[in-house]
Formats: sequence, structure tokens, C-alpha cells
Amino acid sequence: MPAGLDSRFLAAVIQSVGHPIFVKDREFRFVLVNDALCAALGYDQGDFVGRTDFDLFPEAEARFFRQKDEELFRSEGAVVIEEETVTDASGVVHVLATTKVPLRRADGEVSHLVGIIQDITDLKVAEDGLRAANEELELRVAERTRQLHEAQAELLRKERLAVLGQLAGGVAHQLRNPLGALINAASILRRSALQATDLEVIEIIEAESWRANRIVEDLLSYARIRSPAVQELSLLDLVRSVVLGVQTERTSVALVGAPEVVIRVDPSQVAEALRNLVMNAVEAAGEGGSVEVRAAASEGRATIAIVDDGPGIDESDRRHLFEPLFTTKAYGLGLGLTTARSLIENQGGQLRCAQTGPDGTVFEVELPTAGTGDEPRGV
Repeated sequence: MPAGLDSRFLAAVIQSVGHPIFVKDREFRFVLVNDALCAALGYDQGDFVGRTDFDLFPEAEARFFRQKDEELFRSEGAVVIEEETVTDASGVVHVLATTKVPLRRADGEVSHLVGIIQDITDLKVAEDGLRAANEELELRVAERTRQLHEAQAELLRKERLAVLGQLAGGVAHQLRNPLGALINAASILRRSALQATDLEVIEIIEAESWRANRIVEDLLSYARIRSPAVQELSLLDLVRSVVLGVQTERTSVALVGAPEVVIRVDPSQVAEALRNLVMNAVEAAGEGGSVEVRAAASEGRATIAIVDDGPGIDESDRRHLFEPLFTTKAYGLGLGLTTARSLIENQGGQLRCAQTGPDGTVFEVELPTAGTGDEPRGV
């Protein structure tokens, strides 16, 4: 005990404190511990007195305790340890917050240190649980926010498409009759033309009129998407009829395998979407290029791939492929892929650009096969 201090009085004070307390001399030996410390760590008073941390605790813990004790004797000031671990007699690890203060003799020299401990194990467990709960809540909020943003974006997209469809239908009907009259007039003029220059002008009128008519047809196709008239039919027959209908001399179009599987779709809507995709592929492949249509089926879904060997699609354009009125064609309206996707989604299917690059582009159509229970969505 420090000189001038009654050891029994000091021991009585320490024992009356509910927090674990210990006293060490400058040799780092325990000279006094209270009952609260013994109860917390599962040791008796005799297990501590005269011994050091290295006699009681794992080496890593003992080295840390010694480091903090040396810091106190060197600085002669209090040392606060906000968090440290200690292993009790039964091997259970506790988390402690410890304050070590110097104990001085009458001459002012530090002779001992006093440690006061607070076991914060339960608090740390609660903090960890709260942190995990907060992280989970943040993830759930982020996921829900993402879902809400996606739902909002999808709702806005559908609203824009609905308005655009109404506008497209109205414009198309207003233009169709004048275009028809223009094409008929050009045909009459052709029969009475006397000079070659007259024929050239008439051919320009006819070509541009048919181009405008194609745009009108695109508008009408986009505007008149209806609920699907579902039938069960052969995937092979449907794909074969589409491929035969788009044959051209300038580009090779081939059906490369299709399984004998029954799909459950509106044949006219799917055929229209596939024709659009194959015609786009023909344009991308260009003269002397090739287009392959490949079909496969597994796990209740049929997949149709339209593959061209064209130059590919720029990455900046790929993000906007299915947006209405976006086009990279000089005379395109930008409704072809939008209409095709709407028609495929109308069957409960999906349309995506699966791959693109310098070696070509692959569009994939996924459709339900018969007996899968997937119902076409309709509009």
C-alpha cells in the first residue's frame, strides 16, 4: 500500500464500488482487486494478488494491458481506453472500457495505478445489432426507392407511348388519303409521259410517296396495337413464313434451325415484330451481307435470335434503341423497334439487343411456349 494510507480503509472503499477495480504497483503486479472484478472475470482474489497480466490472460491481451500501464507510468497522467477485450477464466471474451489513473505517495511520486472498468459487452452487442438493422433498413429503403423510380419511369413511358399512339393514329389517317391520291396521280402521269425527264420526275414522286406511305404504315402499326388473339401454333412454321417473306437478292436471309415446339401467341403480332427485326437486320447487313434467324426452346420459353453481320450499333445509340422516335436512319421514323417490343411484350415475351459490335448485332425475342401458364399481357 502507498505510504500513509490505511490499507484496510482503502480495501473497504474499493470493495464497496460496484464497478470492477484493480490496483497495480510499478512492477505491474496486482496488489488489490475488488469483488466486482473477481465476479466479472471468474477469478478469486488470490488468483490476482502478486501476479501480472501475463499470468492470467492471453499474451496478446496482456501485451496491450502492459503497453497502457507503461504509458501511464511514463506520462504520470490518466489513460482512457474506450474499448479493449479481456478473456475471463472460462474463456469468454468481454469488451471493456477502462480508465487508469496514477496513485501518488505523499512526495508526489507515482507508486501505483488504479484501474476502473466498465463492461460494455452487452452495449457492443446492442450497437452491432442496431448497426446491422440500420444497414438492412438502408438496403431495403434503397431497393424500394429503386423499385419506385423504375415503376414511375415505366408509368411515364407508358403514358408517353399512349399519347404518342393517339397522335400517330390521327396523323397517319390524315396523311393516308392524300398519299394514295398522289400515288394514283403519278401512275396516271406515267401513262401519258412523253419524255424521259418526265418519267424521271414521276419516278421520284412515286418513290418518295411510297417512302412516306411506309412511314404512315409505321405510324398505324404503332397506334393500333390491340389485345392479342392468342393461338397455339408451330414456332418453326411461324419463323419459316417470316424468313420466306423477307427474302431479298442483295442480302442472304437464312433460317438456321428451329425446334418443333408449340408457342402460345398472336401469330400476326409476332410475325409483324419479327419481320420488322429481320428487315432491320437486312438493312444493317447491307449488300452482300447475311442475316441468320435461329430459334431454340427450353424451360417453357422459346428464343428467336436475329443475327446480322453488319457494323454493329454505337454504344451511345444502344441505350436509346427502344425509345419512340429515336432512329439512326436517314428516312426512319424511329417507331419500328418500339412497335416490335410492344408487340412482343403483348404476348408476355421480351425483346432485347443481346449483343452488338464490329462483327454484327443480335436481337433476341423470348416467347412463352404452350402449357407454361404465362398469359399474354394485352394492352
